[in-house]
Amino acid sequence: MRLTRHSLHRMSQRGIPQRLVAFALQHGRVEGDRHVLDRREARRVVESLQAELRLAMHVLDKGGITVVEDHGGVVTTWNSDQPVHRPSTAATSPEWQTCQ
Repeated sequence: MRLTRHSLHRMSQRGIPQRLVAFALQHGRVEGDRHVLDRREARRVVESLQAELRLAMHVLDKGGITVVEDHGGVVTTWNSDQPVHRPSTAATSPEWQTCQ
């Protein structure tokens, strides 16, 4: 993120740290040349991050997970705390099924 002297001066005057500016640029709604992170948008971000946190906690509860992909498709998955048993020969091409 490139900041002008003017923006640094205004940030200092208004008590807005660079991390908060970066957060607004990442999560704020775009209105022309502005990134607006008002209370409504901030609540939406908090809800989204809480959902991500719940997923991360689930992964911790499982001891981690591993997902194997090939050519943009998921081939297999397992809990990371379980030993991996590798086949002695290469498997033939998987049967792809699109899931939604």
